Amino acid sequence: MARSLLLSLLVRQHLALKEKFRVRYPHCWLVWEAGVWNVPENSEQNHGTTRLPTSDLRDCLPSGDAMCFELALGTSGRDVLSLGRASHNVFVINDATVSREHLVLRPLPEGSWTVEALAQGGPATLGGKLLRPGEPTPMESGMQLQLGDVRLTFHDADSFSTRMGHTAALLLAQQRGPRESPA
Repeated sequence: MARSLLLSLLVRQHLALKEKFRVRYPHCWLVWEAGVWNVPENSEQNHGTTRLPTSDLRDCLPSGDAMCFELALGTSGRDVLSLGRASHNVFVINDATVSREHLVLRPLPEGSWTVEALAQGGPATLGGKLLRPGEPTPMESGMQLQLGDVRLTFHDADSFSTRMGHTAALLLAQQRGPRESPA
């Protein structure tokens, strides 16, 4: 089973595990970046926001958070991970601008991943370039994947650990407040 974890939880894990974080989370990740999302309901007024946690770290579950999808193949025998709005996908993006079945992700032997748009899905871009159905495209760490209004960032395990470390450091600095400047 694929894991979807809140960024705030992973930041807490990074703070607790330090250098062992990379061992605990050895896979590539997709991060659903902060921004506006559209709830797939009939009302045009349904929308919300996701954002980085900025509240006290003792209670690190703010009203909005970023979702992180671990790209790992389990023992289920699947060789692809599907992403879309429908509940049967491995990764569900519950946003009205995302198709029910939008794209699939496939692992490469060296540990990286490809992304492929589905014919029945809506438009998707990787690094600003339109993905064509039936044409798997390799993803590189830091690349932005855009599906409708949803923006996801691909990270290999090293860059994901680095990002969690930077985010943890920012949150700790915010919690401490501004430092006094030396005289």
